[in-house]
Amino acid sequence: MLRFAPRHFVDRADECRNLVEQARAEQAAARQGVFVLQGIGGVGKTAVMLRCAQELQPSFDCVLDASMSASAQAKTVEQVLDVFLFQLEANLIPPTLDGKLAVYRRETSRRKVLVVLDDVDSAESILDLLPESPGSAVLATSRLRAEAFEVHGFATVRLKVLSERHGVELLSRGLDESVVAEEERALAGIARLSGYLPLALTIAGAHLRIRRHERPAALLRRLESERDLFAHFTVDGDRKLEFVYQASYDALAPLEQQLYRRLGLHPGLRFSSWVVPVLLEESDRPFAADTLFALHRWTLVVESDEQHEMHSLIHLHARGLANGHEHPADVAEIRRRLAEAYLDYAVARALVLSGRRQFGPRFDGRVAPAYEADGDGHRRAVADLEAEAANLRQVVEMASAAGFADLTWQLAEALTNFFFQRSRYADAIAVQTLGLSAAREMHEETGDARPLIVLHTELGKAYFAAYTHDKAAGQFAAAAERIAELGEEPDALTMLAKTFVWQGLVHNRMGEYEAAIEYFARSAELVANPGFPGRLRSREQRLLDMNGAPILAKLGRLPEALAAAERAAAHFASDADRHNYAKSLANLGEVLATAEDSRAEEVLRAALVLEQELKLVDFEAHTAAILGRLLPPEEGARLIEHAAAVYERLADQRAAALRAEIEDPRWGEGAE
Repeated sequence: MLRFAPRHFVDRADECRNLVEQARAEQAAARQGVFVLQGIGGVGKTAVMLRCAQELQPSFDCVLDASMSASAQAKTVEQVLDVFLFQLEANLIPPTLDGKLAVYRRETSRRKVLVVLDDVDSAESILDLLPESPGSAVLATSRLRAEAFEVHGFATVRLKVLSERHGVELLSRGLDESVVAEEERALAGIARLSGYLPLALTIAGAHLRIRRHERPAALLRRLESERDLFAHFTVDGDRKLEFVYQASYDALAPLEQQLYRRLGLHPGLRFSSWVVPVLLEESDRPFAADTLFALHRWTLVVESDEQHEMHSLIHLHARGLANGHEHPADVAEIRRRLAEAYLDYAVARALVLSGRRQFGPRFDGRVAPAYEADGDGHRRAVADLEAEAANLRQVVEMASAAGFADLTWQLAEALTNFFFQRSRYADAIAVQTLGLSAAREMHEETGDARPLIVLHTELGKAYFAAYTHDKAAGQFAAAAERIAELGEEPDALTMLAKTFVWQGLVHNRMGEYEAAIEYFARSAELVANPGFPGRLRSREQRLLDMNGAPILAKLGRLPEALAAAERAAAHFASDADRHNYAKSLANLGEVLATAEDSRAEEVLRAALVLEQELKLVDFEAHTAAILGRLLPPEEGARLIEHAAAVYERLADQRAAALRAEIEDPRWGEGAE
């Protein structure tokens, strides 16, 4: 007898329709169709299977239904056969497995049978329970992604979690429409914390309907403050959701259980394959790939693009086990290993992104660049960091919370170029703030002011990029004050020279061009000082040229500006730092445009192409606006419109000024 399908059903219409159509096609061709629904625990596999079976039932002579889950009475093939033979009204049930199989095959050879099996753990279980007659079918669910399902030609259907809209719909079932309308944001928050998982949403929805005095906002607050989230996903005190994941965990081998627990200590839900050996002990690392595959088999981990992903509730379950089973010292050691591994990862790619000298023990040669410092290497380094961006920020937060001050400031410094080249200024401010706090701690502990100076400067740059000029100036001033602690060290000259440049750029941004050039001149004096590191001098001089040229042009000192811009562009054209080559070209084009030089358009177009290739969106918008003003109205307006749109995406205040500019009548029809 077929169990009842859930009464309320959302967002599975396509899966049900496709499965039913395939089953009917197999039956029409007198073939046995076997369909296995797969997915993480609680994703709704059983609900979809029963809904499809309900629709298919009229096409079969009988339906045999059994669950093989850990909580079911029929957990083995032999126990299921006892159930099925009783349902088939067999006259005599033999005592042996072989005898039962013989009777089962005889009884199912005379009729078309639909077999419904919940939570099977192997392809062999399905094969043993296949009906004998052609045109019969099997619908099954499994938490396993067994290779044998593919080997035997079973059709597999992967179910994913619900979308936010459908999650809220399932959660809201039975609630007053007024409550749903008034508490829309709270319901969305509950759905998010439920991981858009149908089982969790169904339980949370039941709690809301039973406790009608409690508004969804109150439940959301309880869920957000609860350390043991699974305590809220219970049915009459039974922790049903937690049981689903615990059953899969219990089926794992010891090393697989250890990896599962330790993945709960990884700060993000997504992770790359290279992270897995970091979580294992050195002697177990050769087995990393096979151990991870076991978690995939049990759908505790799934593929996500080119990475792996744990569902938020599975990750929560794993973290709970780690905190309960791993010794606190081991937990701290694993977190430190993760932070060190991500630091090495970031440094290896930072070395490719820029030729700029960066401070920190891992920039002294102990970490090799991930790729050659060419165009393809730059692209690959950026792609790697984009893929790990969320993890890198979370690792900084984890390292800070764990008290790893030495690693926190190094991570913040290693990510600087990436954040700025990708216009991730909010990330830069958040990470550099944590880095600065860690650098203060290191300064108190060791007396070394250099990390503190570096992080004051980096945070100042982040505020500068976000147009928070007063905070930027404050950080640069704090860096300059601390540099005095270094005395006559070579690092003092290089750090102070950079600080003066950034103070000059702040003055430039505020329209104080004379003050800006004065700071650039002070920086140039330091770079020319015999004590300044000779290996860095040429590059720093050209950076001064690159950044100072547009300011000189604004002051009307065009010959100086043009000479400086040309020196910078020539230097970076032969340098591996394509980011600064793009910027130097753009600044040269800006100076040429100010001088009304006919070469401006060609140089700006070349800069724009390179900025787009490198995805330097902030610089691209600036160049597009300058170039747009040189071109005929139609093309020029399009470029300025593009620049405004880029600035709007970046929440940059320059967007409004450009919008006002293209409304000027001189653009004519090109501004429409």
